[in-house]
Amino acid sequence: MHYWTEYNGHNVILSGKRNKYDSTIYTFDIETTSYIVLNGKQLNPIDYLKLSEKEQNDVRKNACMYIWMLGINENVYYGRTWEELDNFLDRIEKYGTPRKKYIFVHNLSFEFEFLRNKFIFKSVFARKSRKVIKATLEKYNFEFRCTYYMSNCSLAKLGDVYNLNVKKLVGDLDYR
Repeated sequence: MHYWTEYNGHNVILSGKRNKYDSTIYTFDIETTSYIVLNGKQLNPIDYLKLSEKEQNDVRKNACMYIWMLGINENVYYGRTWEELDNFLDRIEKYGTPRKKYIFVHNLSFEFEFLRNKFIFKSVFARKSRKVIKATLEKYNFEFRCTYYMSNCSLAKLGDVYNLNVKKLVGDLDYR
């Protein structure tokens, strides 16, 4: 993995006969964490069940992104803030092509809940509320596409379906 400022362009291959597009494989993922706040004090979410019913009703639930990763073909770049992601997308646009670029996200609906508060989208296509299939940024020529809806398969099963020699690690995290 490379810090996003290490990006200095990549070999862009245009595809399509009439409407040319960048056929680079872009992928995106974020990691998030959650926390709760009660009476102005941040608490560990695991302590939620120890609270009284009144305290549980008064608690404010929050979540935030702590790292993003954007793959460009075989290279993965990362950053820690939304501003860094914005700057990175700008950098890709400047080094690359003005043509449309597709960013593949597994379970875009989850990432979109965070992205929608940080970026302006000129179009969003969804099955229903909070079930995003694709979303196009207004500022950049990027369209996010949901690979979950494209494959109808969880990441844990995807390797088996496509006979890949990689597996998603499942159930190995201790959230305490």
